Amino acid sequence: MPIKVVISWAAGAWKSTIIQEIVKKLGYETADIWQVFRARAIAKELTIAEYDKLVEQHPEEDRELENEFKETVEWSEKDIIVSWRMWFHCLPKIFSIRLDVEPEEGARRVFKQDRGEQEKKYNSVEEALQANQNRMKRLQERLLKVYDVDFMDKTNYDKIISTDWQTLEENVEAVISAIQEHEKTLK
Repeated sequence: MPIKVVISWAAGAWKSTIIQEIVKKLGYETADIWQVFRARAIAKELTIAEYDKLVEQHPEEDRELENEFKETVEWSEKDIIVSWRMWFHCLPKIFSIRLDVEPEEGARRVFKQDRGEQEKKYNSVEEALQANQNRMKRLQERLLKVYDVDFMDKTNYDKIISTDWQTLEENVEAVISAIQEHEKTLK
């Protein structure tokens, strides 16, 4: 039986980087709903922020994203690791890991990143912090409307890992360890 893992949480928690490292180390396949989200934004000639606002006004977009992405994950016959905040709800059999990060640390990481031309480059850590907080609040409100579930509730996750005081490599190892412990429960 394939292992299916979801990693989620806020900007700056190193989700994407950790997932990339796990793919390299464990050979998992990966799928990221934000890649689909970005592709839809590009197709509509919108920035991520503009498309995010469009999705807020049209909740059916969330369901379309979910359905398109859900099939990929559900039917995968290989070990797969994905990123999205609602998979603990949409696919209850998936092992869900939440990567926590203090808001200020997440903002520092986002400020340092080159997030491409489709996402805003912030002028300061404070600007990144404010943008992250606003985005999380809007996302929480939107997903509560669509799913009637609060993705910020820590009880929704199988494992919570703080990324604040460890190196990236230590966080990768912590996630791998959690996945391996989960795998033992399946045997």
